[in-house]
Amino acid sequence: MSPSVTLKDIARAAGVSTAAISQALNDRGSMRPETRERIKALAAELGYVPNRHAAALRSGRTMTVGFVMVDDPESDRRGELQRARKLISLVRASAEHGFTVTVLSDSNPDLISGTTLDALYVPDARGNQPLLHAAIARGIPIVADDQFVDGSRGLSIRTGYDAAVRAGLDELERAGAQRIVFLTEDGRQPRDEIGRAAYEIWSSVRGREPLVRAVDASRRTLPRLLTDALADGADAIFAGAEDGPDVYLQLEEMRLVIPRDVQLVALCTTDCAVNRRLGVTHVCIRPDLAAEAMFETLPAALLDDAPRVVDLPWELVPGSTTRPPLTIDSRRKPRPKRAQSLKAP
Repeated sequence: MSPSVTLKDIARAAGVSTAAISQALNDRGSMRPETRERIKALAAELGYVPNRHAAALRSGRTMTVGFVMVDDPESDRRGELQRARKLISLVRASAEHGFTVTVLSDSNPDLISGTTLDALYVPDARGNQPLLHAAIARGIPIVADDQFVDGSRGLSIRTGYDAAVRAGLDELERAGAQRIVFLTEDGRQPRDEIGRAAYEIWSSVRGREPLVRAVDASRRTLPRLLTDALADGADAIFAGAEDGPDVYLQLEEMRLVIPRDVQLVALCTTDCAVNRRLGVTHVCIRPDLAAEAMFETLPAALLDDAPRVVDLPWELVPGSTTRPPLTIDSRRKPRPKRAQSLKAP
């Protein structure tokens, strides 16, 4: 395939003008569909490769997106791993859409002055990021997960954490759980804050006492937290820190029968396959789809003055760690039997 094929070459082979070729390849104009498809097929046969750089110059776009890497020495391993996965997803999606990725540290706002970007992707936006403020001041659109960034335009990608938490809690409620412990991680990840807020609101609406337990990143405190939670009368656990397999194995080690003694629902992104193999009821969310959603929506979002919202899919996967939903009859308490008097013969 030769990259030197031009619009003139295609026009000469098709017997039409270069303007008609441009309209066909860019889906513009009012030509007949069969003519447009014939021109596209001919261009592919000749090995035509569109000049993305020239197209970017004509449109005023740079075909470059920035990725903010958090420079935080106290960041836990889980947060670093999640950011690395998002960066990998962004690089893969950018290659498919003809973009390049520039990685920027959030601690150096001066970097933004020497960079031209179509958008800045901030996986975990925080209000005190100097780089974020510098980008907003330059009018660069911001793409952020699960939140709007004040004063910016771009995208807010809702990964579905709050909806997934509510769905998992609803599943436990349908199965008759009365005291649900929400297990989160003792850290500063925005997703943990979103999940905890969703749980507390869900509990408040139902008049339930919120029971939040925060486990350390190493999971060394997990056995004690589970023991204390069960001693407090918990009959169900929502594992909200992607630790469903750890919780499941720990409950088994405590010789508890799941779901007879305690029910379990887990939130997961990367370990959903492990939860499925173990039979753990889980809610699977897909933050790895954020990059693809960004590129599909970004062209239209660049025309808006306010951020657009994109919702990513999530899925509730039933397993063997929750009981079947209670029916109306099963929720009724059995009526006490009347005492029968015995008559002497």
